[in-house]
Amino acid sequence: MKKRLFFLPMVAIMMAACSSNDTIEVNENKGDLISFRPIVKGVTRAADVNTDNLASFVVNAKQSGGSISYFDNGVFNKSGSVFVSESKYYWPASGPLDFYAYSPSGNAQVNYSGYKTFTVTPSTTIADQVDFVFAATMNKSKEDYGASGVPLNFRHTGAKIACNVKNSSTTLKFDVCGWKVGYICPAATFTFTDANTDGNNDGSGTTLTLPQWGSRTAASIGTEYESTFSVNQIGQSGATSLDGQMILIPQAITAASGYASGSVGANLNGTYIAVKLKIRNNDSAGTIIADDGAGNAFWAIWPIGGYNWEPGKKYTYTIDLAGGGYYETNKEGTDGNLDPILEGAEIKFATVTVDGWTDVAKYYPEALADLKARIGIEDCSGYVGKYVDKNGYITNNKTGSIGTIAHIKTDGDVDKSYAGSRIIVLSTNIVGNAPWDNCGTANPISLEETYGIYSGYAKTKHLYDTNPSQYLAAKAAWEYQSKNGNAVITGSSGWFLPDGKQATDIYSNRYRNGLNLLDDDIFWASDEYGPNDALGWSKSGTQWCSSRTTSNKIYPCFVY
Repeated sequence: MKKRLFFLPMVAIMMAACSSNDTIEVNENKGDLISFRPIVKGVTRAADVNTDNLASFVVNAKQSGGSISYFDNGVFNKSGSVFVSESKYYWPASGPLDFYAYSPSGNAQVNYSGYKTFTVTPSTTIADQVDFVFAATMNKSKEDYGASGVPLNFRHTGAKIACNVKNSSTTLKFDVCGWKVGYICPAATFTFTDANTDGNNDGSGTTLTLPQWGSRTAASIGTEYESTFSVNQIGQSGATSLDGQMILIPQAITAASGYASGSVGANLNGTYIAVKLKIRNNDSAGTIIADDGAGNAFWAIWPIGGYNWEPGKKYTYTIDLAGGGYYETNKEGTDGNLDPILEGAEIKFATVTVDGWTDVAKYYPEALADLKARIGIEDCSGYVGKYVDKNGYITNNKTGSIGTIAHIKTDGDVDKSYAGSRIIVLSTNIVGNAPWDNCGTANPISLEETYGIYSGYAKTKHLYDTNPSQYLAAKAAWEYQSKNGNAVITGSSGWFLPDGKQATDIYSNRYRNGLNLLDDDIFWASDEYGPNDALGWSKSGTQWCSSRTTSNKIYPCFVY
Protein backbone atom coordinates (compact mmCIF):
# COMPACT_ATOMS: atom_id res chain seq x y z
CA MET A 1 0.00 0.00 0.00
CA LYS A 2 1.39 3.36 -0.97
CA LYS A 3 0.52 6.93 -0.03
CA ARG A 4 1.71 9.91 -2.02
CA LEU A 5 1.92 13.48 -0.76
CA PHE A 6 1.70 16.53 -3.02
CA PHE A 7 2.80 19.72 -1.35
CA LEU A 8 0.99 22.77 -2.68
CA PRO A 9 1.30 26.38 -1.56
CA MET A 10 0.31 26.51 2.14
CA VAL A 11 -1.43 23.10 1.94
CA ALA A 12 -0.82 19.38 1.46
CA ILE A 13 -3.10 17.01 -0.47
CA MET A 14 -2.89 13.37 0.62
CA MET A 15 -3.67 10.61 -1.85
CA ALA A 16 -5.67 7.81 -0.25
CA ALA A 17 -4.13 4.36 -0.05
CA CYS A 18 -3.96 2.55 -3.40
CA SER A 19 -3.45 -1.08 -4.26
CA SER A 20 -0.60 -0.27 -6.67
CA ASN A 21 2.01 2.39 -7.30
CA ASP A 22 -0.41 4.35 -9.47
CA THR A 23 -1.03 7.98 -8.54
CA ILE A 24 -2.68 10.91 -10.25
CA GLU A 25 -0.48 13.77 -11.37
CA VAL A 26 -1.88 17.12 -10.25
CA ASN A 27 -1.67 20.67 -11.50
CA GLU A 28 -0.64 23.33 -9.02
CA ASN A 29 -1.84 26.43 -10.87
CA LYS A 30 -4.33 28.67 -9.10
CA GLY A 31 -6.59 28.48 -12.13
CA ASP A 32 -6.78 24.69 -11.77
CA LEU A 33 -8.42 24.72 -8.33
CA ILE A 34 -11.43 22.42 -8.12
CA SER A 35 -14.63 24.30 -7.31
CA PHE A 36 -18.32 23.39 -7.29
CA ARG A 37 -21.66 24.97 -8.14
CA PRO A 38 -24.44 23.26 -6.16
CA ILE A 39 -28.12 22.95 -7.00
CA VAL A 40 -30.67 21.96 -4.37
CA LYS A 41 -34.17 21.48 -5.77
CA GLY A 42 -37.34 21.30 -3.73
CA VAL A 43 -37.59 23.09 -0.41
CA THR A 44 -40.60 23.74 1.76
CA ARG A 45 -39.47 25.16 5.10
CA ALA A 46 -36.72 27.36 6.45
CA ALA A 47 -34.87 24.44 8.05
CA ASP A 48 -34.55 22.56 4.75
CA VAL A 49 -31.31 22.71 2.83
CA ASN A 50 -31.70 24.87 -0.25
CA THR A 51 -29.41 26.53 -2.74
CA ASP A 52 -29.48 29.82 -0.86
CA ASN A 53 -28.68 28.53 2.63
CA LEU A 54 -26.24 25.75 1.75
CA ALA A 55 -23.00 27.06 3.24
CA SER A 56 -20.72 24.02 3.05
CA PHE A 57 -20.60 20.37 2.08
CA VAL A 58 -18.16 17.47 2.08
CA VAL A 59 -16.76 16.04 -1.18
CA ASN A 60 -14.98 12.79 -2.03
CA ALA A 61 -13.29 12.28 -5.39
CA LYS A 62 -11.79 9.37 -7.25
CA GLN A 63 -10.39 8.68 -10.69
CA SER A 64 -13.20 7.96 -13.17
CA GLY A 65 -13.35 4.32 -14.16
CA GLY A 66 -10.73 3.38 -11.58
CA SER A 67 -10.23 2.78 -7.90
CA ILE A 68 -7.71 5.51 -7.13
CA SER A 69 -9.00 7.90 -4.49
CA TYR A 70 -8.08 11.50 -5.31
CA PHE A 71 -9.18 13.14 -2.06
CA ASP A 72 -11.43 12.15 0.82
CA ASN A 73 -13.87 14.21 2.88
CA GLY A 74 -12.77 17.60 1.59
CA VAL A 75 -14.87 20.40 3.09
CA PHE A 76 -15.99 23.00 0.53
CA ASN A 77 -17.33 26.35 1.71
CA LYS A 78 -19.23 29.05 -0.13
CA SER A 79 -17.01 31.70 -1.68
CA GLY A 80 -18.93 34.17 -3.80
CA SER A 81 -20.69 32.27 -6.58
CA VAL A 82 -18.82 28.96 -6.11
CA PHE A 83 -17.71 26.61 -3.34
CA VAL A 84 -14.00 26.08 -2.69
CA SER A 85 -11.94 24.21 -0.13
CA GLU A 86 -9.45 25.75 2.25
CA SER A 87 -7.25 22.73 1.46
CA LYS A 88 -7.19 23.81 -2.21
CA TYR A 89 -7.69 20.62 -4.18
CA TYR A 90 -6.47 20.84 -7.77
CA TRP A 91 -7.55 19.18 -10.99
CA PRO A 92 -5.27 16.36 -12.19
CA ALA A 93 -3.12 17.11 -15.22
CA SER A 94 -5.20 14.65 -17.26
CA GLY A 95 -8.21 12.40 -16.89
CA PRO A 96 -11.69 12.96 -15.44
CA LEU A 97 -12.86 12.54 -11.85
CA ASP A 98 -15.97 11.21 -10.13
CA PHE A 99 -17.34 13.23 -7.21
CA TYR A 100 -19.85 12.63 -4.49
CA ALA A 101 -20.85 15.14 -1.88
CA TYR A 102 -23.07 15.38 1.17
CA SER A 103 -24.32 17.77 3.82
CA PRO A 104 -24.44 18.21 6.76
CA SER A 105 -21.22 16.93 8.27
CA GLY A 106 -20.30 16.74 11.93
CA ASN A 107 -23.92 16.21 12.96
CA ALA A 108 -24.95 13.40 15.28
CA GLN A 109 -27.94 12.57 13.07
CA VAL A 110 -25.77 11.75 10.02
CA ASN A 111 -22.69 9.57 10.50
CA TYR A 112 -20.31 8.85 7.62
CA SER A 113 -19.79 5.07 7.66
CA GLY A 114 -17.57 4.56 4.60
CA TYR A 115 -17.56 5.07 0.85
CA LYS A 116 -21.00 6.56 -0.02
CA THR A 117 -22.48 5.03 3.15
CA PHE A 118 -24.15 6.92 5.99
CA THR A 119 -26.01 5.94 9.15
CA VAL A 120 -28.91 8.32 9.75
CA THR A 121 -30.91 8.77 12.96
CA PRO A 122 -33.42 11.65 12.78
CA SER A 123 -33.85 13.66 15.96
CA THR A 124 -37.13 13.19 17.81
CA THR A 125 -37.07 16.97 18.35
CA ILE A 126 -38.61 18.16 15.09
CA ALA A 127 -36.97 21.59 15.18
CA ASP A 128 -33.54 19.92 15.41
CA GLN A 129 -34.00 17.53 12.47
CA VAL A 130 -31.51 17.98 9.63
CA ASP A 131 -32.08 17.70 5.91
CA PHE A 132 -29.46 15.18 4.73
CA VAL A 133 -28.70 15.90 1.06
CA PHE A 134 -26.47 13.94 -1.30
CA ALA A 135 -25.01 14.54 -4.78
CA ALA A 136 -22.95 12.46 -7.19
CA THR A 137 -21.58 13.31 -10.61
CA MET A 138 -19.35 11.20 -12.80
CA ASN A 139 -16.66 11.76 -15.40
CA LYS A 140 -16.05 15.49 -14.93
CA SER A 141 -12.90 17.06 -16.38
CA LYS A 142 -10.96 20.29 -15.99
CA GLU A 143 -11.50 21.14 -19.66
CA ASP A 144 -15.27 21.33 -19.21
CA TYR A 145 -15.61 22.56 -15.62
CA GLY A 146 -12.31 24.05 -14.52
CA ALA A 147 -13.52 27.59 -15.13
CA SER A 148 -17.21 27.40 -14.24
CA GLY A 149 -17.06 24.90 -11.36
CA VAL A 150 -18.51 21.39 -11.27
CA PRO A 151 -22.33 21.35 -11.04
CA LEU A 152 -23.58 19.23 -8.13
CA ASN A 153 -27.27 18.37 -8.09
CA PHE A 154 -28.11 17.58 -4.46
CA ARG A 155 -31.01 15.27 -3.62
CA HIS A 156 -33.01 15.16 -0.40
CA THR A 157 -32.45 11.62 0.88
CA GLY A 158 -35.19 11.55 3.52
CA ALA A 159 -38.96 11.38 3.28
CA LYS A 160 -40.86 14.49 4.33
CA ILE A 161 -44.10 14.07 6.29
CA ALA A 162 -46.71 16.82 6.71
CA CYS A 163 -50.20 16.85 8.24
CA ASN A 164 -53.31 18.83 7.36
CA VAL A 165 -56.61 18.69 9.24
CA LYS A 166 -60.09 19.62 8.14
CA ASN A 167 -63.60 19.46 9.64
CA SER A 168 -66.59 18.45 7.53
CA SER A 169 -69.03 18.64 10.47
CA THR A 170 -71.42 21.53 11.12
CA THR A 171 -72.07 20.36 14.71
CA LEU A 172 -68.51 19.73 15.97
CA LYS A 173 -65.39 21.80 16.49
CA PHE A 174 -61.90 20.76 17.58
CA ASP A 175 -59.14 22.26 19.71
CA VAL A 176 -55.93 21.01 18.06
CA CYS A 177 -52.52 21.48 19.71
CA GLY A 178 -50.24 18.81 18.23
CA TRP A 179 -49.66 15.90 15.89
CA LYS A 180 -47.27 12.97 15.76
CA VAL A 181 -46.21 9.95 13.72
CA GLY A 182 -45.60 6.65 15.50
CA TYR A 183 -44.47 3.05 15.13
CA ILE A 184 -41.85 3.65 12.44
CA CYS A 185 -38.18 2.84 11.84
CA PRO A 186 -35.98 5.31 13.78
CA ALA A 187 -32.61 4.72 12.04
CA ALA A 188 -31.15 3.20 8.85
CA THR A 189 -28.12 3.20 6.55
CA PHE A 190 -28.10 5.09 3.26
CA THR A 191 -25.79 3.72 0.53
CA PHE A 192 -25.47 5.21 -2.96
CA THR A 193 -24.15 3.41 -6.06
CA ASP A 194 -21.99 4.91 -8.82
CA ALA A 195 -24.45 7.05 -10.78
CA ASN A 196 -25.27 10.69 -11.38
CA THR A 197 -27.88 12.58 -9.39
CA ASP A 198 -28.47 14.93 -12.34
CA GLY A 199 -32.01 15.84 -13.37
CA ASN A 200 -35.10 15.69 -11.17
CA ASN A 201 -36.21 13.00 -8.72
CA ASP A 202 -39.19 12.18 -10.96
CA GLY A 203 -37.80 9.73 -13.51
CA SER A 204 -36.07 12.36 -15.68
CA GLY A 205 -32.85 11.79 -13.75
CA THR A 206 -31.39 9.20 -11.42
CA THR A 207 -34.10 8.59 -8.83
CA LEU A 208 -33.17 7.79 -5.27
CA THR A 209 -34.82 4.49 -4.34
CA LEU A 210 -35.99 2.75 -1.19
CA PRO A 211 -33.44 -0.12 -1.52
CA GLN A 212 -30.66 2.44 -1.03
CA TRP A 213 -31.83 2.54 2.58
CA GLY A 214 -30.98 -0.63 4.51
CA SER A 215 -29.98 -1.97 7.94
CA ARG A 216 -33.12 -0.44 9.40
CA THR A 217 -33.81 -0.43 13.11
CA ALA A 218 -37.13 -2.22 13.58
CA ALA A 219 -40.23 -0.08 13.99
CA SER A 220 -41.77 -0.17 17.43
CA ILE A 221 -44.43 1.48 19.54
CA GLY A 222 -41.67 3.41 21.30
CA THR A 223 -40.69 5.40 18.20
CA GLU A 224 -42.70 8.60 17.88
CA TYR A 225 -42.02 11.99 16.31
CA GLU A 226 -44.14 14.73 17.84
CA SER A 227 -44.92 18.37 17.05
CA THR A 228 -46.87 20.48 19.58
CA PHE A 229 -48.03 24.08 19.31
CA SER A 230 -50.59 26.59 20.58
CA VAL A 231 -54.21 25.59 20.26
CA ASN A 232 -55.83 25.92 16.83
CA GLN A 233 -59.63 25.83 16.94
CA ILE A 234 -60.93 24.05 13.85
CA GLY A 235 -64.55 24.78 12.99
CA GLN A 236 -66.10 23.60 9.76
CA SER A 237 -63.33 24.28 7.25
CA GLY A 238 -61.12 23.04 4.49
CA ALA A 239 -57.58 21.81 5.03
CA THR A 240 -55.42 23.59 7.62
CA SER A 241 -51.68 22.87 7.69
CA LEU A 242 -50.27 21.88 11.08
CA ASP A 243 -46.85 23.11 12.17
CA GLY A 244 -43.83 20.81 12.25
CA GLN A 245 -43.04 19.10 8.95
CA MET A 246 -40.79 16.10 9.63
CA ILE A 247 -37.89 14.55 7.73
CA LEU A 248 -37.85 10.82 8.49
CA ILE A 249 -36.28 7.57 7.30
CA PRO A 250 -37.69 6.31 3.97
CA GLN A 251 -39.34 2.96 4.66
CA ALA A 252 -42.24 0.61 4.06
CA ILE A 253 -44.99 1.40 6.53
CA THR A 254 -47.68 -1.01 7.75
CA ALA A 255 -50.87 0.55 9.07
CA ALA A 256 -52.04 -0.19 12.59
CA SER A 257 -54.92 -2.68 12.28
CA GLY A 258 -55.68 -3.04 15.99
CA TYR A 259 -54.12 -3.30 19.42
CA ALA A 260 -51.37 -5.76 20.30
CA SER A 261 -53.79 -7.61 22.59
CA GLY A 262 -57.32 -7.53 23.99
CA SER A 263 -56.09 -6.21 27.32
CA VAL A 264 -56.95 -2.71 28.56
CA GLY A 265 -54.06 -0.34 27.83
CA ALA A 266 -52.59 -2.51 25.04
CA ASN A 267 -50.65 -0.49 22.45
CA LEU A 268 -51.18 -0.22 18.71
CA ASN A 269 -49.65 -2.82 16.38
CA GLY A 270 -48.65 -0.63 13.42
CA THR A 271 -48.04 2.84 11.98
CA TYR A 272 -50.31 5.78 12.70
CA ILE A 273 -50.70 9.55 12.69
CA ALA A 274 -52.19 11.05 15.84
CA VAL A 275 -53.69 14.49 16.43
CA LYS A 276 -53.75 15.99 19.93
CA LEU A 277 -57.21 17.48 20.39
CA LYS A 278 -60.35 18.11 22.39
CA ILE A 279 -63.74 17.63 20.72
CA ARG A 280 -66.52 20.16 21.39
CA ASN A 281 -70.08 20.81 20.35
CA ASN A 282 -70.36 23.72 17.96
CA ASP A 283 -72.56 25.66 20.36
CA SER A 284 -72.08 28.91 22.24
CA ALA A 285 -70.85 27.06 25.32
CA GLY A 286 -68.47 24.86 23.37
CA THR A 287 -69.51 21.83 25.38
CA ILE A 288 -66.70 19.25 25.58
CA ILE A 289 -67.62 15.89 24.08
CA ALA A 290 -64.22 14.15 24.42
CA ASP A 291 -61.05 14.93 26.37
CA ASP A 292 -58.51 13.07 28.52
CA GLY A 293 -60.94 12.94 31.42
CA ALA A 294 -59.47 16.01 33.11
CA GLY A 295 -60.41 18.69 30.59
CA ASN A 296 -57.18 18.39 28.60
CA ALA A 297 -56.41 17.42 25.00
CA PHE A 298 -55.62 13.80 24.21
CA TRP A 299 -54.26 11.82 21.25
CA ALA A 300 -56.65 10.56 18.57
CA ILE A 301 -55.05 8.22 16.04
CA TRP A 302 -55.57 7.41 12.36
CA PRO A 303 -53.79 4.34 10.91
CA ILE A 304 -51.56 5.00 7.88
CA GLY A 305 -49.64 2.55 5.72
CA GLY A 306 -49.71 -0.14 3.09
CA TYR A 307 -47.19 1.72 0.89
CA ASN A 308 -43.63 3.06 0.97
CA TRP A 309 -42.17 6.38 1.98
CA GLU A 310 -39.70 7.00 -0.86
CA PRO A 311 -36.56 9.18 -0.64
CA GLY A 312 -36.96 12.77 -1.79
CA LYS A 313 -40.77 12.60 -1.66
CA LYS A 314 -43.17 14.58 0.48
CA TYR A 315 -46.24 12.86 1.93
CA THR A 316 -49.05 15.16 3.03
CA TYR A 317 -51.75 13.53 5.15
CA THR A 318 -55.13 15.28 5.30
CA ILE A 319 -57.36 14.12 8.17
CA ASP A 320 -61.05 14.85 8.52
CA LEU A 321 -61.41 15.35 12.27
CA ALA A 322 -65.18 14.86 12.05
CA GLY A 323 -64.53 11.11 12.02
CA GLY A 324 -63.20 11.32 15.57
CA GLY A 325 -60.31 8.90 15.18
CA TYR A 326 -59.44 5.97 17.44
CA TYR A 327 -58.06 5.72 20.96
CA GLU A 328 -54.30 5.35 21.18
CA THR A 329 -54.54 2.35 23.53
CA ASN A 330 -57.15 -0.32 24.08
CA LYS A 331 -60.00 1.22 26.12
CA GLU A 332 -62.64 -1.50 26.18
CA GLY A 333 -60.39 -4.50 26.78
CA THR A 334 -62.84 -6.89 25.16
CA ASP A 335 -60.79 -7.55 22.03
CA GLY A 336 -57.91 -6.16 19.99
CA ASN A 337 -60.04 -4.12 17.58
CA LEU A 338 -59.51 -0.38 17.36
CA ASP A 339 -61.86 1.61 19.63
CA PRO A 340 -63.52 4.64 17.98
CA ILE A 341 -63.58 7.87 19.97
CA LEU A 342 -66.99 8.95 18.68
CA GLU A 343 -69.25 5.90 18.83
CA GLY A 344 -71.34 5.57 15.70
CA ALA A 345 -69.39 8.26 13.88
CA GLU A 346 -67.91 7.43 10.52
CA ILE A 347 -64.12 7.35 10.72
CA LYS A 348 -62.94 9.49 7.81
CA PHE A 349 -59.46 9.61 6.41
CA ALA A 350 -59.65 12.16 3.64
CA THR A 351 -56.59 11.92 1.42
CA VAL A 352 -52.94 11.13 1.20
CA THR A 353 -51.00 13.05 -1.44
CA VAL A 354 -47.48 12.20 -2.51
CA ASP A 355 -45.49 15.06 -3.99
CA GLY A 356 -42.04 15.30 -5.45
CA TRP A 357 -40.08 17.42 -2.99
CA THR A 358 -40.33 20.42 -5.28
CA ASP A 359 -42.78 22.82 -3.61
CA VAL A 360 -40.29 25.66 -3.99
CA ALA A 361 -37.32 25.41 -6.32
CA LYS A 362 -34.25 27.59 -6.67
CA TYR A 363 -31.44 26.80 -9.03
CA TYR A 364 -27.75 27.60 -8.93
CA PRO A 365 -25.90 27.78 -11.16
CA GLU A 366 -28.71 28.88 -13.42
CA ALA A 367 -28.67 26.93 -16.67
CA LEU A 368 -30.84 26.89 -19.79
CA ALA A 369 -32.20 23.48 -18.75
CA ASP A 370 -33.29 24.81 -15.37
CA LEU A 371 -34.81 27.94 -16.91
CA LYS A 372 -36.74 25.90 -19.49
CA ALA A 373 -38.28 23.74 -16.74
CA ARG A 374 -39.64 26.85 -15.02
CA ILE A 375 -41.16 28.57 -18.08
CA GLY A 376 -44.92 28.64 -17.72
CA ILE A 377 -44.67 28.02 -13.97
CA GLU A 378 -43.18 31.35 -13.01
CA ASP A 379 -42.40 34.67 -14.72
CA CYS A 380 -39.11 34.13 -16.54
CA SER A 381 -39.20 37.26 -18.70
CA GLY A 382 -36.38 38.83 -16.67
CA TYR A 383 -33.93 36.41 -18.27
CA VAL A 384 -34.29 38.04 -21.70
CA GLY A 385 -31.07 39.97 -22.31
CA LYS A 386 -28.88 37.69 -20.18
CA TYR A 387 -25.92 35.92 -21.76
CA VAL A 388 -25.31 32.18 -22.19
CA ASP A 389 -21.89 30.50 -22.12
CA LYS A 390 -20.74 27.43 -24.07
CA ASN A 391 -21.78 25.07 -21.24
CA GLY A 392 -25.36 26.37 -21.19
CA TYR A 393 -25.03 28.48 -18.03
CA ILE A 394 -26.77 31.85 -17.81
CA THR A 395 -24.61 34.82 -16.91
CA ASN A 396 -24.62 38.62 -16.86
CA ASN A 397 -21.11 38.69 -18.30
CA LYS A 398 -20.72 39.09 -22.06
CA THR A 399 -17.08 37.95 -21.92
CA GLY A 400 -16.95 34.26 -22.77
CA SER A 401 -20.61 34.15 -23.82
CA ILE A 402 -21.79 32.67 -27.11
CA GLY A 403 -25.23 34.23 -27.22
CA THR A 404 -27.95 36.33 -25.62
CA ILE A 405 -31.40 35.11 -24.54
CA ALA A 406 -33.51 36.96 -27.08
CA HIS A 407 -36.98 35.49 -26.53
CA ILE A 408 -38.85 33.16 -24.15
CA LYS A 409 -42.11 31.60 -25.30
CA THR A 410 -44.64 30.33 -22.76
CA ASP A 411 -47.43 29.13 -25.06
CA GLY A 412 -45.75 26.59 -27.33
CA ASP A 413 -42.57 25.87 -29.21
CA VAL A 414 -40.28 28.72 -30.21
CA ASP A 415 -39.38 26.69 -33.29
CA LYS A 416 -42.07 24.28 -34.48
CA SER A 417 -39.49 22.29 -36.43
CA TYR A 418 -37.40 21.68 -33.29
CA ALA A 419 -39.83 20.12 -30.83
CA GLY A 420 -39.83 21.25 -27.22
CA SER A 421 -37.93 24.49 -27.70
CA ARG A 422 -38.95 27.42 -25.49
CA ILE A 423 -35.95 29.80 -25.65
CA ILE A 424 -34.29 31.67 -28.54
CA VAL A 425 -30.61 32.50 -28.03
CA LEU A 426 -29.17 35.00 -30.50
CA SER A 427 -25.45 34.92 -31.31
CA THR A 428 -23.40 37.46 -29.39
CA ASN A 429 -21.47 38.23 -32.58
CA ILE A 430 -22.18 38.96 -36.22
CA VAL A 431 -21.08 35.84 -38.10
CA GLY A 432 -20.28 37.45 -41.42
CA ASN A 433 -21.49 39.29 -44.48
CA ALA A 434 -22.86 37.22 -47.36
CA PRO A 435 -25.66 36.97 -49.97
CA TRP A 436 -28.80 35.02 -49.14
CA ASP A 437 -28.57 33.34 -52.56
CA ASN A 438 -25.67 33.99 -54.93
CA CYS A 439 -27.73 32.76 -57.94
CA GLY A 440 -30.36 35.48 -57.82
CA THR A 441 -33.65 34.45 -59.44
CA ALA A 442 -33.02 30.72 -59.78
CA ASN A 443 -36.16 28.75 -58.75
CA PRO A 444 -37.51 30.08 -55.44
CA ILE A 445 -38.25 27.14 -53.11
CA SER A 446 -41.34 28.43 -51.20
CA LEU A 447 -40.06 27.71 -47.71
CA GLU A 448 -43.02 29.44 -46.09
CA GLU A 449 -45.47 27.14 -47.89
CA THR A 450 -43.42 24.03 -47.07
CA TYR A 451 -42.57 24.62 -43.41
CA GLY A 452 -44.94 27.35 -42.20
CA ILE A 453 -44.05 29.95 -39.60
CA TYR A 454 -41.74 29.57 -36.57
CA SER A 455 -39.60 27.04 -38.39
CA GLY A 456 -36.24 28.69 -38.99
CA TYR A 457 -34.39 25.51 -38.03
CA ALA A 458 -36.07 23.43 -40.78
CA LYS A 459 -35.76 26.21 -43.37
CA THR A 460 -32.05 26.75 -42.72
CA LYS A 461 -31.39 22.99 -42.79
CA HIS A 462 -33.26 22.70 -46.11
CA LEU A 463 -31.20 25.48 -47.67
CA TYR A 464 -27.97 23.96 -46.39
CA ASP A 465 -28.88 20.43 -47.51
CA THR A 466 -30.01 21.69 -50.93
CA ASN A 467 -26.83 23.60 -51.83
CA PRO A 468 -24.57 25.20 -49.20
CA SER A 469 -22.43 26.84 -51.87
CA GLN A 470 -25.51 28.64 -53.23
CA TYR A 471 -27.31 29.64 -50.01
CA LEU A 472 -24.38 31.30 -48.28
CA ALA A 473 -26.24 33.00 -45.42
CA ALA A 474 -27.78 29.67 -44.36
CA LYS A 475 -24.37 27.99 -44.66
CA ALA A 476 -22.71 30.62 -42.44
CA ALA A 477 -25.39 30.22 -39.77
CA TRP A 478 -25.55 26.40 -39.93
CA GLU A 479 -21.81 25.99 -39.55
CA TYR A 480 -21.24 28.71 -36.97
CA GLN A 481 -19.31 27.24 -33.99
CA SER A 482 -20.65 23.82 -35.00
CA LYS A 483 -20.39 21.56 -38.00
CA ASN A 484 -23.39 20.45 -40.03
CA GLY A 485 -25.89 21.50 -37.42
CA ASN A 486 -24.45 19.69 -34.39
CA ALA A 487 -25.57 21.43 -31.24
CA VAL A 488 -23.01 23.49 -29.37
CA ILE A 489 -24.98 23.03 -26.15
CA THR A 490 -26.48 19.65 -25.34
CA GLY A 491 -30.23 19.80 -25.90
CA SER A 492 -30.12 22.80 -28.24
CA SER A 493 -30.85 22.90 -31.96
CA GLY A 494 -27.49 24.19 -33.13
CA TRP A 495 -27.26 27.44 -35.07
CA PHE A 496 -29.65 28.56 -37.83
CA LEU A 497 -31.14 31.67 -39.45
CA PRO A 498 -34.35 32.72 -37.66
CA ASP A 499 -37.38 32.96 -39.91
CA GLY A 500 -39.54 36.06 -40.18
CA LYS A 501 -41.81 35.25 -37.21
CA GLN A 502 -38.87 34.40 -34.97
CA ALA A 503 -37.13 37.57 -36.10
CA THR A 504 -40.23 39.53 -35.07
CA ASP A 505 -40.05 38.03 -31.58
CA ILE A 506 -36.36 38.92 -31.39
CA TYR A 507 -37.10 42.51 -32.51
CA SER A 508 -39.66 42.93 -29.74
CA ASN A 509 -36.98 42.25 -27.12
CA ARG A 510 -33.98 43.91 -28.73
CA TYR A 511 -33.56 46.51 -25.94
CA ARG A 512 -34.58 44.37 -22.95
CA ASN A 513 -32.58 44.62 -19.72
CA GLY A 514 -30.53 47.48 -21.15
CA LEU A 515 -28.84 45.28 -23.75
CA ASN A 516 -28.91 46.24 -27.42
CA LEU A 517 -29.06 42.84 -29.13
CA LEU A 518 -28.80 44.14 -32.68
CA ASP A 519 -26.25 46.79 -33.45
CA ASP A 520 -26.12 47.05 -37.24
CA ASP A 521 -28.29 46.88 -40.42
CA ILE A 522 -29.42 44.65 -42.24
CA PHE A 523 -29.67 41.00 -41.06
CA TRP A 524 -30.89 38.01 -43.04
CA ALA A 525 -33.82 35.77 -42.09
CA SER A 526 -34.33 32.29 -43.58
CA ASP A 527 -37.49 33.19 -45.58
CA GLU A 528 -37.37 34.07 -49.24
CA TYR A 529 -39.56 36.92 -50.50
CA GLY A 530 -40.69 36.19 -54.05
CA PRO A 531 -38.39 35.10 -56.88
CA ASN A 532 -35.79 37.85 -56.49
CA ASP A 533 -35.70 38.87 -52.85
CA ALA A 534 -35.34 37.45 -49.34
CA LEU A 535 -36.39 38.64 -45.92
CA GLY A 536 -34.09 40.60 -43.64
CA TRP A 537 -34.58 42.88 -40.68
CA SER A 538 -33.00 46.01 -39.28
CA LYS A 539 -32.00 47.13 -35.81
CA SER A 540 -34.97 49.50 -35.87
CA GLY A 541 -37.24 46.46 -35.81
CA THR A 542 -38.37 46.79 -39.42
CA GLN A 543 -38.66 43.72 -41.65
CA TRP A 544 -36.71 44.39 -44.79
CA CYS A 545 -37.04 43.01 -48.28
CA SER A 546 -33.62 42.78 -49.93
CA SER A 547 -32.21 41.34 -53.15
CA ARG A 548 -31.02 37.77 -52.60
CA THR A 549 -27.62 38.54 -54.09
CA THR A 550 -26.97 41.49 -51.77
CA SER A 551 -24.47 40.84 -49.01
CA ASN A 552 -26.04 41.49 -45.61
CA LYS A 553 -25.08 40.68 -42.02
CA ILE A 554 -25.78 37.28 -40.46
CA TYR A 555 -26.87 36.84 -36.83
CA PRO A 556 -27.55 33.12 -36.27
CA CYS A 557 -29.57 31.85 -33.35
CA PHE A 558 -30.35 28.53 -31.69
CA VAL A 559 -33.36 27.30 -29.77
CA TYR A 560 -33.52 25.32 -26.54
